[in-house]
Amino acid sequence: MVWTGDNSSGFTAVAACLYQRILAYTTGMRATNIFLWGSFLGALVQCASIFLVLGGMAQAQEAQQRGGPATVRVHGQATLSVEPDQVQFDIGVVTQASTPKAASEQNANQSGALVQQLNAAFPSASVKKVNFSVNPNFEYPREGTPKIAGYTATNTVRLLLNDISNLQAVMDIAIKSGANSVDRVAFTLRSENAVRAQALAGAANQALDGAKSLAAALNLKLGRLLTVEEGQPVIVSAPQEIRFEKLQSTNLAPISAGTIDVHADVDLTYELLSAAARVPETPRSPRKK
Repeated sequence: MVWTGDNSSGFTAVAACLYQRILAYTTGMRATNIFLWGSFLGALVQCASIFLVLGGMAQAQEAQQRGGPATVRVHGQATLSVEPDQVQFDIGVVTQASTPKAASEQNANQSGALVQQLNAAFPSASVKKVNFSVNPNFEYPREGTPKIAGYTATNTVRLLLNDISNLQAVMDIAIKSGANSVDRVAFTLRSENAVRAQALAGAANQALDGAKSLAAALNLKLGRLLTVEEGQPVIVSAPQEIRFEKLQSTNLAPISAGTIDVHADVDLTYELLSAAARVPETPRSPRKK
């Protein structure tokens, strides 16, 4: 039997096969002849196998008819290493006294003087106080219960500066004003979104170049852009952080701000067309007169 690609003719042939085999074996079959029954069952299995094969071919033919144009999915990635242009200082002011009020007043005076000097030195910078607290200091005798020996007031002055070259000047002011430590110096970016956009654009361009290379190698050309997916959220490496637990000398060794890496991934899917096909043009908005 030959498959012609017509579903109806194929199933008709299977039906005819079943009818002929049943007619042939039921005509000469006897109820007591087990061999004839075995041959009859074998014929049924043979016809059922033909039916399954023809059904699979029909489904494949229908899927091919429904299928769309060929596509290619490409991946692009880009990493930008940029120098930080902003620095954040967390300067610690710690005072001790016999009462909470005295410790708080001393701390307010010292941290206030620090804020005033920073504002005078860097008028465009952001200066504010954060994380103020007052805690008792306990003594633990060998015998007896712990007792309060005094109080410690802690305050943090946060400075956000757009010129990282003033690191030494900030340290000088902090020490002269009576600050005790620099809890955090972090180098960051003022405009992180702009760098993210550049990384995404670089990843998209790499993916597009890959798609063009694949299409050219297959003697095809790119059609419409079908899908755009961000492979993963844009990754920005953690900024470099430095800590000075004790401020004692104003002569600091040179500190390098390092770089910040911004990484992006993009997946693009393009339609593939034959070399002779015309690429559909993107509709343009009418020009204003």
